[in-house]
Amino acid sequence: MSLVVLHGALGSKHQFEPLLAALGPSTIFVEFHGHGTTADVEEPWSIDLFARQLEQVLEKMDRPRIFGYSMGGYVAIALALSRPDLMSSIITLGTKFEWSPEGSACEVKKLDAATIEAKVPAYAADLQRRHGADRWEEVLEKTAALMMDLGTKPVLTPVMMANIEIPIHYGIGDRDEMVSIEETKHMYRSTPGATFAVFPSRRHPIEKAPVPQLVAHIESVR
Repeated sequence: MSLVVLHGALGSKHQFEPLLAALGPSTIFVEFHGHGTTADVEEPWSIDLFARQLEQVLEKMDRPRIFGYSMGGYVAIALALSRPDLMSSIITLGTKFEWSPEGSACEVKKLDAATIEAKVPAYAADLQRRHGADRWEEVLEKTAALMMDLGTKPVLTPVMMANIEIPIHYGIGDRDEMVSIEETKHMYRSTPGATFAVFPSRRHPIEKAPVPQLVAHIESVR
């Protein structure tokens, strides 16, 4: 069965090269509009925008499994609520489900380009490698706007999950600094037929995930 991999906010294919190499050449990676080397569109970034982009990809496939890291998992589930026919299952890792104005404002504070360059220059350089020196700051700005919008208008709620028609496999690291075990567990308990996994000693960045263990997890769930 085919597998589609989705990145998170601020992400690109650059981060996933070790994982993609281990998963094999048949794996499809979707880079959202304006991320990495993918062209942008004349539309504000939103979960709906990325879900429509994913929909176009999946319509050309035969119900693949989806592995969605962080925001990628959120996008996949948002699409699954309206188009469950396009995918067979979703595996999430480190997907944040609880959004509020206060929580979004806290996350957005971390997205100031000048502050990142001054305090975490290695991270600034990595963002430039992911998205290009000419547009990494725009990626930060558009991601901040998306997060603020989610804070006031969350796309997913636990109540909605009662209507899901495909298996969802929720995953969270026990040391994730952005996503809590409790918010992930809340969504799991609200989702019929879902599974839930906590990974020990795992932080949020996908680069920190041991590739062999992550591949084994992805291949073990259907």
